[in-house]
Amino acid sequence: MKLIAPKDWAERYFDDASQPSEATLRRWLATGQVPGRKVGGTWYVDEHAWLADGDALVERVLQGVA
Repeated sequence: MKLIAPKDWAERYFDDASQPSEATLRRWLATGQVPGRKVGGTWYVDEHAWLADGDALVERVLQGVA
């Protein structure tokens, strides 16, 4: 699991002109549309789970587990 800040995730995977707002990112995380975790009061995107898109083998490779 690689947790990254939602803003960094949006900058990495969205074009500048189409980046979602912070409120939209929080809603996606809260509803499970984007995999993530709330630590304390701060949301983070689980980048490995998002890239794996539900494929357990891909997620294991991203985590470095064979």
